[in-house]
Amino acid sequence: MRDLLFVELLGGFGDLLLALPAVHALARSSPQARVHVATFDPAGALLEHDPYVSTVSTTSDHGDGAPRRFVEHVLAAGTYDLAVTTTAYDGIPDLLRARVPDVVGNLWRRPPADELVDERFLRLLVADGLVRPELAGLSPEVALLPQEVAAGHALLGERTPVLVLPGAGMAVKRWPHWRALVDRLGDLDVVTAPGPDPAPLTGARVLPGQSLRGLAGLAAAVADRGGVVVGGDTGPVRLAAAAGARTVGLFGPTLASRYGQRPSDGHVGLQGLPGCDVRVPTAITEQECWWSGVCPKTGAAPACMADLVVDEVEAAVREALSDRRAA
Repeated sequence: MRDLLFVELLGGFGDLLLALPAVHALARSSPQARVHVATFDPAGALLEHDPYVSTVSTTSDHGDGAPRRFVEHVLAAGTYDLAVTTTAYDGIPDLLRARVPDVVGNLWRRPPADELVDERFLRLLVADGLVRPELAGLSPEVALLPQEVAAGHALLGERTPVLVLPGAGMAVKRWPHWRALVDRLGDLDVVTAPGPDPAPLTGARVLPGQSLRGLAGLAAAVADRGGVVVGGDTGPVRLAAAAGARTVGLFGPTLASRYGQRPSDGHVGLQGLPGCDVRVPTAITEQECWWSGVCPKTGAAPACMADLVVDEVEAAVREALSDRRAA
């Protein structure tokens, strides 16, 4: 195999991070191959300096038919021996099959509700004979330059930080108790940084807004200092984990057992309203609440997010900090 194309066009940079272990495992399983990634902006920036990725092609056009045209452009610009995609819409898998000899067109096939998505991708690629079995446990990891981590350190004080990331791109994922949590953690160095999806938060020390790579560098610095990152099921929290920080994730409409970070890496996923009968774990976009943000149980804000009480989140944060200090 000489050239491998990985197509990830699901929309958010968190989706690329879910696929990143698969990209790395494919590259490491075929070390002579050149790996090319096609994805949306700004996610492509996360692959800068990645030792396993040869080229990155990006587009910012999400319009009707635009992703397919983008893939057509990528295919016209190169010749590939294998294509792998997480993207099933717009006829993209069939387009790849028409142009590439070997194609894995659906990494979402037959998903169980209790298997982490990034682990599922790896397991399917192992079953397809494309990834070595010993690489099935790879975690997401963003390659950072020393100066990017140093810039993160320069933003932090001397104390062990708790980085709070309250933003959520979808109303259905918003937790209503951030201010109360910050008040409870008042004895700690609680910091926050506006990212691509900023949300107002008072009571925490507000750092300058960050690019994606800047946020990753900041999270890596938090990890170096034994700190913890707290947030919802969002791209910024997933990025923090990929930068090496321990996270406490708050899950409501999605399941922590499917969309959470690896518990084996020390991450904690707190699940709100675990018995919700509206949740569709393997088809989240079909949930009544997903696009509207209106919970059918309350007629307003999501009951699953409100079900996560401040006491529970505070305890998880303090336990995570204690574990890091003990280590």
